[in-house]
Amino acid sequence: MLGHSMSPASPGEVELYASFSQHIGPRFEAAGLRLQFHYNQTPGVHFRVPVSEEYRAAILRGIEEGMAARFPEFPATGSIWITEVTVHEVDSSQRAFYRVARSIIEQAYALTTQMA
Repeated sequence: MLGHSMSPASPGEVELYASFSQHIGPRFEAAGLRLQFHYNQTPGVHFRVPVSEEYRAAILRGIEEGMAARFPEFPATGSIWITEVTVHEVDSSQRAFYRVARSIIEQAYALTTQMA
């Protein structure tokens, strides 16, 4: 179809790291994640490092929502490995991990669309 661009099916075999720290009133909000996309491993999202239950659900929700928005055709055989979780003992929160998980998917999307 002319005038329509299709979303890429996947970001390819890449490793990405995203972090942020934002000043919000009297404190900061901060988090960081490193993840890898694989296509020859066990399908799904896998934590390769320990992460507290407090942040696990927020990370998964951010990744799943980001993938649904940016890579809706991601192959069922694909996998995402979380290989690093950067926690600040004061500034990290569930919201911070959700935001960094969404931003790392946006980063992957930006890289794939720049190659097209």
